[in-house]
Amino acid sequence: MSGTIGFKEIMNGIKDGKIKKVIVAKNCPEDMRKQLGDVKIEVFNGDEIQLGTKLGKPFPIAMVGYNDLYTELK
Repeated sequence: MSGTIGFKEIMNGIKDGKIKKVIVAKNCPEDMRKQLGDVKIEVFNGDEIQLGTKLGKPFPIAMVGYNDLYTELK
């Protein structure tokens, strides 16, 4: 499963119509969430560190974007 990480990359993907769904950590700043617009937002039941770990990354991740509405974290 490959998603887009990084706020700027996700925002560019939304503008280009490539990002349809964004999964955000439960402690993701509210002002970042508000900027996502009309894409489907799903809240991950964990913080940024746990989301990073779930995605196999050694750093915290506030959000990850996907081009498929039905993608789920496994």
